[in-house]
Amino acid sequence: MVVIVQHTPWWVFAVLALLIATGVQALRPRVVPVWRLLIVPAIFIAWGILGVTQRSFGAPMLAVDWVAAGAFAAAIGWVTTRFDGLSFTADGAVSVPGSPLPLVRNAVIFVIRYGLGVGAAFAADDAARAQLVMFDVIVSGLMTGYFVGWLGRFARTRAALTAA
Repeated sequence: MVVIVQHTPWWVFAVLALLIATGVQALRPRVVPVWRLLIVPAIFIAWGILGVTQRSFGAPMLAVDWVAAGAFAAAIGWVTTRFDGLSFTADGAVSVPGSPLPLVRNAVIFVIRYGLGVGAAFAADDAARAQLVMFDVIVSGLMTGYFVGWLGRFARTRAALTAA
């Protein structure tokens, strides 16, 4: 376990801390600037893009898998995202109801991505490593696509609520 922690890049711990902090904040109703609400989707999208660029450099077909998974998950993100209770203030901030969903969702995604990365790093052979890398790229695409769909739904909701 110590070896795993020692070989984990510093930014992974920073991302985990930020995801936990924003997830705990999301448990309570709050009013935040729009840019703060977009931090977590931005982190996951950037992490997804970073993952596919690093992983597909030597295997370009992985990028195709990532795009396909992303397109599928974008549709899921669009369809499943609901912003009931969301409202915008006159100064452009957003009022968000409390929910455990962001904390749970973000923790699950983080654990899966981190676990796949660790598994690939410690894989017994190249075949096992290649399979874990492929799963990581697909999960990365799913994660990125979901948050792209989430962002699309958020933009549509914001436009509808601010136009009214």
